[in-house]
Amino acid sequence: MLVLPAPSDCVAAVRANAQALRSAKTPLLDSTLADWRRRTRETVVGCDDRPIIVTGHQPAFIHPGVWAKHIVSMRLAHALGGIALNLVVDNDAPQGTMLAVPALALSREGVEKSRLALRSVRYADVPAGLAYEQLARLTPEEVARFDRAIRDAMGDRYGTSQMPVFIEALSDAGNIGDGVDQSVAARRAVEARLGVSVDDRRVSRMWWSPLLLDMLRQAERFSRSYNAALTWYRKEFRVRGHQRPIPDLAFRGAEWELPVWAYRGGEPRRRLFVAPQGGSVRLLADRAEIGVFAMDDLCAFDELISPLAGPRSWRLRPRALTFTIWARLFLADLFIHGIGGAKYDRISDAIIADYYGIRPPEMACVSATLLLDLPRSAATPGTIRSLRRSLRDLEWNPQRSLPSRLRAWPPGSELTEWVDQREQAVRRAMELRDTDPRNRPARRETFLEIRELNRRLAASRANEIADRRAELERAFDDLGQNRTAEGREYFFGLYDRAALEKLLAALPAQREFRV
Repeated sequence: MLVLPAPSDCVAAVRANAQALRSAKTPLLDSTLADWRRRTRETVVGCDDRPIIVTGHQPAFIHPGVWAKHIVSMRLAHALGGIALNLVVDNDAPQGTMLAVPALALSREGVEKSRLALRSVRYADVPAGLAYEQLARLTPEEVARFDRAIRDAMGDRYGTSQMPVFIEALSDAGNIGDGVDQSVAARRAVEARLGVSVDDRRVSRMWWSPLLLDMLRQAERFSRSYNAALTWYRKEFRVRGHQRPIPDLAFRGAEWELPVWAYRGGEPRRRLFVAPQGGSVRLLADRAEIGVFAMDDLCAFDELISPLAGPRSWRLRPRALTFTIWARLFLADLFIHGIGGAKYDRISDAIIADYYGIRPPEMACVSATLLLDLPRSAATPGTIRSLRRSLRDLEWNPQRSLPSRLRAWPPGSELTEWVDQREQAVRRAMELRDTDPRNRPARRETFLEIRELNRRLAASRANEIADRRAELERAFDDLGQNRTAEGREYFFGLYDRAALEKLLAALPAQREFRV
């Protein structure tokens, strides 16, 4: 597990962040950052006087390392009398909605053996490029199909896992909200059985109009600050290319790209471009016209960030860095990342320092690895290297494995003659290399003689070579099995209660979050 900073330092970070941001006099719209932070917190959670610990992730099948963030944020919030928020990133586009399930395979004889096969079980269909918030609820028939496929893949492990709880909650939540609400409710049911609870809030329903309106008013400045932060990050961490870790923002004459998505119901996400026009701003989704809006009309932007309505209504959603900048400055007293998010949010740190002119609030990083109880073999990469060397020697230096057996061959036998001839040919090759290196015909003739003698000697060991190749193939297969067994990104609902309780016990307890 990884918890940084240490629990007592997390508490200190919460208090330091709260104090610094509460007094942030950075001008923002018609007021200050501190004032808009207060308004945002009151809008989102109804108060500004309690510590708010924030984390977030897509509404996908989270693995134990992601779930660890929920546990730590809950315990930290409870220790401080605060609120633990999990922001459900439903504005992201899923790469796919498949659940990876390691399954025990059957031998040809029909006897179960400790062989693993990774199955991909389809959860839902989402057209490419569409955001999670456009995910429809699963019907009872679809839930039943999903359940059957999971049962078939897991076998006896299904009953001891958390999947029965997840599936039951998925069915019970079939009449609430949309597909995201349904999957979140199912995840929460599993967490509740283990005493874990965070307050889930969907990004598509968050009030981030102040940040959005400020970005629109200063689109060129924000875009330049964003790109400068990316340039610094690439130089600092030796990242090549203008597309990594994320692309630079583009500009087209008077049109500036902002790190915001624009989309309509049933359509993929598009990049937002902004063209200031006096006291108004023209918005475009790539090349498609969204409209012209008055800069002082906050209500118009509240409409643009509201949940999706009709299929022709444009909606704006924050991209990854925009989302964490908003969460860290306007909402959280401490934002808890996973490892990847913590690495990339150094870019956000640079933007915050440059654009807002303040010291970035501290963040935390939490992750863990919890392996499923699956069969493993003793094969390692070292096993593969050793077998490869051994096979290469059998094929290219077969004489090395023969000396101990030559006594069993009568003098003058074909095998001993080939060994002697090979040794003589090798000596000639070395002499030619040292004394007559430009005599290419002679050197090639000697090389071909050695290769032919290798072939004859190897042929005498054909069975041993075949066995070694089969052993290498089995080792590769075993290594692949181990990779499947040791995957760290399996859905935490696939684990049994004892394994998850082990993770709960390993992470810092609530009493550890004290100064």
